[in-house]
Order: sequence, then structure tokens, then C-alpha cells
Amino acid sequence: MPAPNIVVGLGNDIAGDDGVGIAAARRLETAVAERSDIDVVALPWAGFALLDVVRDRRRAAIIDCLVTGSHPPGTIVHLDETDLAGSVRLNSFHDISYPTVMALGREIGWAMPDSIAIWGIEAGTADIFSETLSPPVADTVEQVVSEVIEYLTPPSAEGTQPRE
Repeated sequence: MPAPNIVVGLGNDIAGDDGVGIAAARRLETAVAERSDIDVVALPWAGFALLDVVRDRRRAAIIDCLVTGSHPPGTIVHLDETDLAGSVRLNSFHDISYPTVMALGREIGWAMPDSIAIWGIEAGTADIFSETLSPPVADTVEQVVSEVIEYLTPPSAEGTQPRE
């Protein structure tokens, strides 16, 4: 049985700031290692892979790089199913889009999350080969990690239990 909560970090960790979702997921793996109620997954694409990992979850947190040019690099933007502007992976032309993923899961009768929060982080450099994030984007990772943990932590800490 999967954990009731899932964190999905999206990105390409050899494409500069495009790897911010992956970097945040790696940091979250460490931060929530003792919690049995949260699984963390890093994915290079959303689409069908996202459908598989959110199935049977109560809550999901998704972290992705944005390329809008509308915000300074490192800006955190909270996205929703109706506004995914700038997200390469949630609006993919390589696979099905995030809204299609959610609709398909519901249509075939799968248990899909009741609550999904999406963090987009504006890139400075997402079109170069680099295994490091630009400083403004790297500086945002800890803030996103804190926000995701807060989102996935029940008001009473009784819902969190150490892993066995």
C-alpha cells in the first residue's frame, strides 16, 4: 500500500535550473525520511508516469521548473490545474498533459488525490547543460521544501509516524 502522500519532483538534473524539481525531491527525501506517510519520487516527465505515482494517494505535491520569463529567477509560483503556464513537464508535448492525467485517472475509476498542490520555480538557465542550479534558484529549494512539508503535515502531528 503506498503512503497517503506523494511528493513528485519533475525535471532534468543535467539542464541547469530545469533540475530544480529533482533537487527539491532529493532534499525532501532526506527531510521526510522518518515519515511513513510521505513518499518522494523524482521524474524526468509527467504524463503517464505521473498517473502511476499519484494513483491511490490522498494528497500530492508537485514541484517543477517554470520558463515564463514573467518572474525573476527563483520566484515560486503556485500553480493549479487551470493555469500551468511555463511548465514544460505538466504541459508536455512528449506525453499527456497534467489535466489529461487527472481526467484519465478519474474516468477509469482510479482513486486520485483529493488535494494537489503545485509549486513552479522560475528558471534563470534551463537550456544549458549543467548539473548545478543558478544561485537564485538554488536559494529557493529550502523554502519550497518547507512549504511542501507544511502542506503534507496534518494539523495534529498524530498522522505522522516514523518509518519502521
